[in-house]
Amino acid sequence: MKKNIFAVAAAVGLTLALGASLVGCGGSSGGGSTAPAGNAPIKADAKWEKVATVPNTAIIEGMNFHDGELWFIDVGTSRIFKLVNGEVQTVYEDPEKKAMPNGAKFIDDNTLLITDRALGLCTYDLTTGAYTVKVSGVDGQNFLGLNDIVLDGQGGAYFTDPGQSDYLNPEGSVYYVNYGDGSYKVEKYAGNFAYPNGITISPDGKFLYVAEFNTNSIVLVPSKTYTDKKDTPYVFARLNGGHGPDGVLTDEAGNVYAAHLNAGEMVAVSPNGFEIGAWKLPEGATDLVSNLCIGPDGFMYMTEFGSGTIWKIPTTAKPNPLA
Repeated sequence: MKKNIFAVAAAVGLTLALGASLVGCGGSSGGGSTAPAGNAPIKADAKWEKVATVPNTAIIEGMNFHDGELWFIDVGTSRIFKLVNGEVQTVYEDPEKKAMPNGAKFIDDNTLLITDRALGLCTYDLTTGAYTVKVSGVDGQNFLGLNDIVLDGQGGAYFTDPGQSDYLNPEGSVYYVNYGDGSYKVEKYAGNFAYPNGITISPDGKFLYVAEFNTNSIVLVPSKTYTDKKDTPYVFARLNGGHGPDGVLTDEAGNVYAAHLNAGEMVAVSPNGFEIGAWKLPEGATDLVSNLCIGPDGFMYMTEFGSGTIWKIPTTAKPNPLA
C-alpha cells in the first residue's frame, strides 16, 4: 500500500522527503511539537480524533463543508466523496481515470470549482453529475499541473499551478480566474514559485498566502484588491523539518494554518507571522498530511493520505468566509 501511495505522489509531482520530521516556523528552533499560547484557537492538550478511513485511496485532498456534510476528493483515483452520518459516499468517479481533481471550492449551492492536475480548471455539477473542463491552459499552453484554489469573495478565484517545479526550477505560478461573470477568463497573477502548493486568503481579501512546498515556507502576496503598495511579496513563515506546507487556510481572525507534509502536523501562525503552535497526529498515523478545513461543528479537520484517514481536533477558530 505504501509503495502505491508513493508512486501516485510522484505522479502528481510531490517529491517526498523520507523520514520523521519536526515542525516550527516564525523563528522557532524546532525540536518537536510546540506548545501553543494560552489564547491559541486550539488547546495545548487537544487531541486528534479519527473521523473516517477511506480504503483504496491515493491522495485525499480538497475538503469543503456543504449543507453540513464534508466533501473531499482523491487526486489519484479520480473520485469525489462526501461524508454522510459517518459514512463515506462516492459522489463522482471518472470511469476513464483521466481526471485528477486536487483542490475544490463551492462557488454556489450546485457547483464545485476544481483544480484538476491533469485536465485544468473544471466544474462539477451536483445536479447533473457533469464534470466539465472550463480552462485547460493560457496563451496557447496547457497548465503545468494545477493544485489548489481559494475564492476571493468577488466572483473570482486564485489557483496554483506547480507542475514539476522545485527549488532549482522555480517555474510554478499563481493564476486568477473570473468565474462570476461566466467567462472563466484566466490571467497569470504571480510566478517563479518553487512548487506553489496550497493557497489561502486573508479575511479582508487583501493578501494571499501561498504554500511554497519546495522551500518549506509560506509566501505572502498582495492580492488584486490591495492598493496600498507598501507591502510586496515576502516569506511570511518558514517551517522546520518535514518537506513543506501542503494545504493552507485562514480563520476569521486571520491566523494561518498549514498541513506540513512529512511532518504529520498542523502548524498555526499568527497574522504577523509568529508561530502559535503545532499539533502532531497520534502515534501510528503517517506523516503524509495534505489538507485542512474548519468545520461548522467546532473542529479543525485534516486529511492524512498515507492511510486515507480524515482527522479532527477541537478548535475555537471560526472559518474565514472567503477561504
